[in-house]
Amino acid sequence: MLEPDAGHATLGGFDPPISLSRQESALLAAVADLLVPEGAGFPAPSAVGVVDFIARYVTPRDRPVMHYPFAAEDEFKRSLAGLGRAFLDADPSRRVELLRRLEVEEAAFFAQVRDLVYYGYYSRPAVIQAIRDHVEAGRDYHGPPQPYGYDATLEGWDDIALPSGRGRYTATEDVRRASPMP
Repeated sequence: MLEPDAGHATLGGFDPPISLSRQESALLAAVADLLVPEGAGFPAPSAVGVVDFIARYVTPRDRPVMHYPFAAEDEFKRSLAGLGRAFLDADPSRRVELLRRLEVEEAAFFAQVRDLVYYGYYSRPAVIQAIRDHVEAGRDYHGPPQPYGYDATLEGWDDIALPSGRGRYTATEDVRRASPMP
């Protein structure tokens, strides 16, 4: 298997992650805490490192975005800046209103942030423990298959040239039903 070069996205995102300003981190934490409110034994996303998780899934500006759920740094930060100081200074009900407007006006960005928050939150050890402790069906929960997939079975295909000339193609119209077994 090929070793990733520095700054290459791996199963845990980019290492090192992109850097976020204080305001960008605060905005992401506030959005995450609105999307997944704490309570009933579950911690707030901002308390379990979701912002750090998200930063690992924002592709640095000098790299192409190759896989979901990665986001392009410049676009991501531009859309995040659109929420700005007004979002941070707003009371909770106004924040919900601004977030709903973002969901309509920048649907793709909203969906990306929402997905990253959910992936990050439900992969955190403290949340996995809360599921085990506070959800009746969660006692046997052993952690999420996503966003990393099943680590032990994944191969690093990004930098591997797959061989060509193997296998063959059958056009749909040439497919025939197999004879029934006796």
